[in-house]
Amino acid sequence: MDTTEKERIVKKNILELYRENFNVHQTDDEILNINPKKESESNYIRYYESILDIFHIEEEHLDSITGKVKDTIKKVAELWATTLPNSSATWNWQMQ
Repeated sequence: MDTTEKERIVKKNILELYRENFNVHQTDDEILNINPKKESESNYIRYYESILDIFHIEEEHLDSITGKVKDTIKKVAELWATTLPNSSATWNWQMQ
C-alpha cells in the first residue's frame, strides 16, 4: 500500500474517531487544525490511546502522535505497519 493510500485510510478513520470521542460536528478541515490536548477538557488521552490500538502502534510512540489532528494523521501513516498480520483486513471495509 502506498503512502497516499495509507494517509487516506488513516485520515478517514481518525476523523471518525475524533467525532465519536468529542461529539463534534465540524467540517473535516476544521477538525484537522484542532489540537485535542489543548482544546478538549477530557477524553483526549482515550482518543490517542484508541489510535495506538487501532493502528497497532506501540505506546512508546504516544508523544509523537499528539498534536494537531492533521499532524497525527501524518505520523500515524508513517508508524502504521501494514505488514502486520490482518492489519489491512481491519480496514478493508473503510476502503470501499
